[in-house]
Amino acid sequence: MMSTSRPKRAPRVAMAAAIAAVAALAVWLYQDQTQQGDFAADPRPCSLVSAETAARLLAGPTDGVEAMSYCSWAGPGLGSDAQPVLQVQVTRLGVHEAQVSFQRTKEESEGKMGPMTTDLSDFGDEAFSRVRYPSGGRVTNEVFFRRSNVVVAVRYAPVDGDIDRAHSGAYDVAAEAAATLGKGN
Repeated sequence: MMSTSRPKRAPRVAMAAAIAAVAALAVWLYQDQTQQGDFAADPRPCSLVSAETAARLLAGPTDGVEAMSYCSWAGPGLGSDAQPVLQVQVTRLGVHEAQVSFQRTKEESEGKMGPMTTDLSDFGDEAFSRVRYPSGGRVTNEVFFRRSNVVVAVRYAPVDGDIDRAHSGAYDVAAEAAATLGKGN
């Protein structure tokens, strides 16, 4: 015996599948593009700093070593085990997530990070710098900025511990990184 319900069910299943496909297409086409941000791909952190800038800050030519979202450069030691260090970290998120991550970083404990945090207006949508005095007394200046859905962290620690040199070096690298990102890197 043949069942008459099977032929009637096939058009309903096809109609449900078509409705689901149209709904999925509508969601994909009309999702809020502003929340995705300006960057659809992860910017390469080593490409944000020129070899000339890294060599100037690290007292000699050196190649950046990229590992996931970080690029690190280490200069030659100056008669001790200490080396100047430069690091750039790039994190790509949705715009809202980038805003939240940036704010959370900015609000980290002052006791943990050091007393000097300064807002900056020179990079992207929001930016700040701070000085770290980790154990061992070596000063590290950090500049954080957010441009759309990307958060960039620049860290520079000269061997001599000169706070002005640490600040100007991190600032120069952040300015170069922001300019490179602005070119669509």
